[in-house]
Amino acid sequence: MTNRVEKTNEMKIFCSEDEINYNQSNNYAFLNWCFDDAMGGNDKSNPVQTINDNFEMGKAYMANAVLGLYSILYNRNRYCVADMLVFPILFDVWHGVELWLKSSINAIHFLIHSGEKLKNNHGIYEYLNILKCELSRLNMNKSIEIALSELSVLIEELKRVNAHFDFARYSFGRNGEYQFYNAPLGEEKQWQKKNMSGRESIIPNTGVDLQVLFTILLGVVENFKDLVEYLTLVISEGGELSDEAYMEHLRICKKFEEHINQDSDDKEDMGIEKIMELIYSYIL
Repeated sequence: MTNRVEKTNEMKIFCSEDEINYNQSNNYAFLNWCFDDAMGGNDKSNPVQTINDNFEMGKAYMANAVLGLYSILYNRNRYCVADMLVFPILFDVWHGVELWLKSSINAIHFLIHSGEKLKNNHGIYEYLNILKCELSRLNMNKSIEIALSELSVLIEELKRVNAHFDFARYSFGRNGEYQFYNAPLGEEKQWQKKNMSGRESIIPNTGVDLQVLFTILLGVVENFKDLVEYLTLVISEGGELSDEAYMEHLRICKKFEEHINQDSDDKEDMGIEKIMELIYSYIL
């Protein structure tokens, strides 16, 4: 026990600038460089930093969800690990979507000088409606159709089962209230109102179709991410909010993807090295 404590005291997870060995930089994750973009810090008079940071942090959560879910599917859910690992994956999905929704709504409000306060709660159901309304008022209906299709399906599914923002963080809420997946039949939180299978199950199983989730998640990453990125670029580089401008952004993204695909070795086996390459190229 004594040796263990002594070793722990010698092992530092967080390193200061003068402790980092830059000759072995792959040994480290650097926390602040993604957000060191000289946008003036985060305060009420300058929301641009928050808009950009939410987009960047959202990419991290969504990429982690893709990586975790792909790893399970790639290994054919060996040992049924998905029953537990699905919770952090779903948390990543919820939080990633939440950050991107906040970034996009706040970006529009900033660009149109609405004076709206920055969004700061977990209400992704409300946020999706707000974003659709704001885009519709800008006559960007084509953008809604392209960018929000898979996101709408994902959020409607979460609504259908009465998912709350903390459903993947805690098995019960702060006051001991049930989540949708562990509530007995008849409880308000239980989304299955009757036992369709005819079994005498007090708490019916809730399954997550991993392949469907993965397909929808890839669609959200491919299409919604492009919209949020476009909005942040209008802030930093100028431009207009219109379907035409967004279509031009998508054309540039497509050209970049074609360039990446030309350099790809197109391995049939999509192992960990390949999926990390794709995550780096298309999400991060």
